[in-house]
Amino acid sequence: MTIPLPPLPPAPQEEREAADARPKRPSWWRRNALALVALALLLPATAVAVGWQEWYQYFGFGARAVTPVVVPEEETTDLAGAAWGPVRGGEIEDVSGLDVPEHTRLIAVAVPVDAGSEGIGCEAPMLVEQSTGREWSPVRAEVGLDWSADEPETCLSEQAGAYELIVPFVVPDDVEGPFWVDVRPYEAGGSFVRFEFEP
Repeated sequence: MTIPLPPLPPAPQEEREAADARPKRPSWWRRNALALVALALLLPATAVAVGWQEWYQYFGFGARAVTPVVVPEEETTDLAGAAWGPVRGGEIEDVSGLDVPEHTRLIAVAVPVDAGSEGIGCEAPMLVEQSTGREWSPVRAEVGLDWSADEPETCLSEQAGAYELIVPFVVPDDVEGPFWVDVRPYEAGGSFVRFEFEP
């Protein structure tokens, strides 16, 4: 029995020809071209869709009022079928019996509303510092004041005629004002009443 000889390595010329004959694999960019085009189209479309959705939830359907109807002190305005103002109020010095935190002040604001015979609904007024835009919500229950039908904090659609919104705010000692008192009627679309106010 004879042992076969090992195969001889191919000559360099033959090796090059064999390598050239093999099909070349496409580059990574070519293999993923379709996915890259889809990504280039979908990323901006997704960003626009998410941005639109967020904007519409915040501002759409009149969800957030963005146009103030500014009312100087001692003046009134008409909005959404009701007369508003003039706003009045100031700092409450005697806070005995109330739960007011240290290093704060209690400011009470009265907003006259004449809802006519139809009535009007509105949110509770907000106190806004003009220089910084900081906002404060009413704190009637938090400071220990009971709810009173004679001193409402919000407008009720079934409440016709003239009445006053009475709202207390607790602000830090170092806040001086001037302020705005913002009232948003539900039927005003993107508008709201903004009273200039300095206690």
